[in-house]
Amino acid sequence: MIPSRQLAARPGQVWESLLEEGAVVITKDGAPRSIMVPTSDATLLEDLQDLVFARARRAVRALREEAERQGTAGLSMEEIDREIAAARRDRSAAG
Repeated sequence: MIPSRQLAARPGQVWESLLEEGAVVITKDGAPRSIMVPTSDATLLEDLQDLVFARARRAVRALREEAERQGTAGLSMEEIDREIAAARRDRSAAG
């Protein structure tokens, strides 16, 4: 973990840490705010895709957890179709 002030004051030291550790967490007021990971021209697109996929996995996990909390995780396709139809009817009636 590296404070954001250190990134501004000693960027070379941060780059060295990044290469040694493989990732560096940047903090602000002691709280994590960012993760720096090394990349290159050859791996940039793949690295960005990895980040996008990781965010998507977290979003899906959050949706599944919310469905569990709400008790909707076990709905059948028929029940899901009824919910979708009802939402579409409500939207059509409102608009």
